[in-house]
Amino acid sequence: MNDRSISLHPLLAVCALAFVPVLTVPANAAAASVRTLVVPTAAHGDVRAIYLKRIDRGLQRTLAFSAHLKVTNDADRPAQKGKAGAVGARKATKLEKQIEKADKLRSAGMEYQTKDPFKALALFRKATKLYEGAAPELVDFTKLADAYTRAGLMTFANRGGRKNVQGWFMKGLALQPTLVINRRSQPAKLLKLFDQTVKRMTGLKKVGVKVIGDAPGATCYIDGIKSGPLPATNNKLIRGAHFIQVRGPGIKPWGKVVFIGRPNFTVKAKPKKLKVKAKKQSVILSFSDLGNCPKKGLFAKRKCNKQVKHLLRQTDSDFALFTLAKADRYGRLTLHGFLIKPHKKRKRPALVVSLKSVAMKKNLSDLNARLTDFAAIVAKATADFPKARALRKVPRAFSD
Repeated sequence: MNDRSISLHPLLAVCALAFVPVLTVPANAAAASVRTLVVPTAAHGDVRAIYLKRIDRGLQRTLAFSAHLKVTNDADRPAQKGKAGAVGARKATKLEKQIEKADKLRSAGMEYQTKDPFKALALFRKATKLYEGAAPELVDFTKLADAYTRAGLMTFANRGGRKNVQGWFMKGLALQPTLVINRRSQPAKLLKLFDQTVKRMTGLKKVGVKVIGDAPGATCYIDGIKSGPLPATNNKLIRGAHFIQVRGPGIKPWGKVVFIGRPNFTVKAKPKKLKVKAKKQSVILSFSDLGNCPKKGLFAKRKCNKQVKHLLRQTDSDFALFTLAKADRYGRLTLHGFLIKPHKKRKRPALVVSLKSVAMKKNLSDLNARLTDFAAIVAKATADFPKARALRKVPRAFSD
C-alpha cells in the first residue's frame, strides 16, 4: 500500500464494506473452515453494467446456498485476536515491580523475627536496598522507615553491635522523626538504646536542602512529602539520608538519595523528557482503494498485493477472491477467478493463483448453473491451495 492510499472515515468504511460477502469454506471434513473475501466483479471488454450486477448478485447468492460454502457479511466476522486484559490497563514499570518485591521481602522478614532473627535481618537488608534503588518511584516511605527500624531490632537480636543498631535507627528517624517501636516485650537495653538515638537525632541542629532544575510544571517531593515546584527548599530536616523526587508532565519520574549534613545543601534535579511515540492511525480500506488492481489484474504487483493483504487482515479473511467477466467479440461472457492468500512469511508477497474459467451464454440464461460450477471450483481451490502455480505477472485474461 502506497502513502497515497485512500483512507476512509471509520463510519464510511463500515458502510463501504457492509455489502462485502465473506465465505467460510471447509477445506476438508477434518480441517477448520477458511474465510474468503469476495471482491466485486471487474469487466474486460464490452460488458453491460446490468450484466455485472447480475453476476455479482448471482455469485453471492450461489456461494451462500452452496453445500460447501457459507457466506456471511463483514459484521459476523470473528473478533480480532488480542491479549486479554482490562481496557486501558497500564503495565507496571521495572521500579514498581522492584518496590513490590521489597514489600514481599519486608513481610517475609516480619514472619521470621521471632523464629529466625538472622534470616529476618537478611530479608530486611534486601528490602531496604530495593526500596533505596527505587527512589524515583517510591511512594510509601513509611515502609522503608519500618524496614530500617526492624533491621535495627534484628541486628540487636543477633548481637550486631551498638553502632550498627544505632545506624539502622538513625536512618529510620531521618525519614520519620516521629518513628516509634513496639516497646512490648523488648529488652530494656534495646529500649534505652533507641531512646538515646531519638534524643540525639532530634537534638541535632536542623539541616536544609534546595532542589533546583529545569522542569517546568514539575513538583518536588522530599521523603515523600510535597515541597512545591522547583526550586524547592526544606530547612527542617534531620541530618542523614533523604530522598529527593521530581515528578511532572512530560518527564520521567526522577529520584535520588542524598546525605544531607549541613544547613545549605543543593541538589540539581535532572529529569529526562518522556519520549512520546506517535500513534499509528489505522487505515481502513474499501474496495475503491484497490483502484485499477481488480480492473487490470495487477494482483501480483507490489502496490496492489500490499493493499490486498491489508484488506485481508482488516476483514480477518484467509483468501481474497477476484473475478473478471470478459466479453469476446460476439458478446459472449467468460467468468475468470483469481484466488489470493497471504504468504506464511508476513513480509513475502501474497500468493495469487488463477482458477478454471467458466463460459456463459450471451444472454446469461445459464448464469445460475455456471455460477454453481464456479462455486465448486472456488471451494476446491481453497482446499487444495496453492495447487496451481502462483502468478507473477498480469493474467492473460486481462489482455486483449
